[in-house]
Amino acid sequence: MIVQKNLEVDLPCGVFYNLSNLILDINGTLTTDGKFIEGVKERLREVSKLLNIYFLTADTNQTADELVKELGEDVKIEIHKLSSGRGDIQKLAFLEKIGRERTAAIGNGCNDALMLKEAALGICVIGQEGASVEALLASQAVFLNICDALDIFIKRNRMIATLRK
Repeated sequence: MIVQKNLEVDLPCGVFYNLSNLILDINGTLTTDGKFIEGVKERLREVSKLLNIYFLTADTNQTADELVKELGEDVKIEIHKLSSGRGDIQKLAFLEKIGRERTAAIGNGCNDALMLKEAALGICVIGQEGASVEALLASQAVFLNICDALDIFIKRNRMIATLRK
């Protein structure tokens, strides 16, 4: 079971984020061809101290369990494997279950777009596998690299600089 965590970010424009959760897509977001992108493991370890982390995945490459093991026992991440069918609806339902108003989400695919749009903070990562136009348009911020996206939780001034109005 994941312990309740809290990350507060007060933007100077009157927007306030009070986050507890981070939902992450795996394929194309955290990994390329089923392997962690360089620098991701270290950042996930840091972010896991700040937020509850959930991997939502169709597990296309059948690597989700191994990826979590790579992070070590001290990093608590819950994996939720999607059933066949509409992954976008399943991801949205999971977001609603844990509370969209306290959840940030990071993804890159069509099946992430609804989740990104409805999360308190939706972030699209383009990365080596690309990103769908739907995911791009549904997000409040876009990054070319997952490490940069994860860094905005670790270095909050980056979030303030990117999202203030």
